[in-house]
Amino acid sequence: MIYLLSKLFTALLLPPGLFVTLLALLAFFARRARWILAGAALFLYALSIHPVADRLLAHYEEPFRHTELPHTADAVVVLGGGNIRGNPIPLTDEALKRSLYGLAIARELDIPLIVSGTGDEGYSEFQGLIDSLDRLGPILCADATVSRSFAPGFRIIGETESADTYENARLTQDMIPKERPSLIVVTSAYHMKRALMLFHLAGIEDVHPAAVNFYIQQKREFEARDLLPSIWAFLNSYRALHEFFGILKVEMRKMSK
Repeated sequence: MIYLLSKLFTALLLPPGLFVTLLALLAFFARRARWILAGAALFLYALSIHPVADRLLAHYEEPFRHTELPHTADAVVVLGGGNIRGNPIPLTDEALKRSLYGLAIARELDIPLIVSGTGDEGYSEFQGLIDSLDRLGPILCADATVSRSFAPGFRIIGETESADTYENARLTQDMIPKERPSLIVVTSAYHMKRALMLFHLAGIEDVHPAAVNFYIQQKREFEARDLLPSIWAFLNSYRALHEFFGILKVEMRKMSK
């Protein structure tokens, strides 16, 4: 009983359930715009439950769940996922998983790992990874060579000027002394479709996806609590909608070229 009450409290009195509840109450008592408020409550509720949110996000994640990596490539490119300076491990959870997966692939194939992103306030994704490895290096890759210029073999290279994925693709291409480089791109699964589109837009055709950070559990069985509003479901909806509008922006950029 206490467990059930706890779940109901979390679902209905914390965001986004709190806002669904308030909109529903306003719709019930309002004399005007009742249907608008009710529609807003229903829309927010739909985005906040797993059956809807997970279906939206699965559209972007599932195509990259079982992709195979090539036997060789010129480099692995890890797209930045954020960092917080001052933490013992500055990379955020998402960025750390991207970097660890990229390190594993680069070490296995003995090719360079290019870490991209200018970061906030001059603290780049590259520096965030280096500072994180200062703590994790003894158990990960203490022997990795750190470089700011491209060279063959396993090493960590920083690309610290790009502010978005398109700039990363363009600047990465400039770093590699090869007309048509073959790249393995590591990013979160939901972001991979847009990332590949942007690399192609920048003129890099030989790109192989290496997706990580899947947020949808494959073949997850439905549970009654999935119908309760959840911030985790709402975040999945946010990710899906963010990618939808991001891809729309890429299509507009392609039309203007």
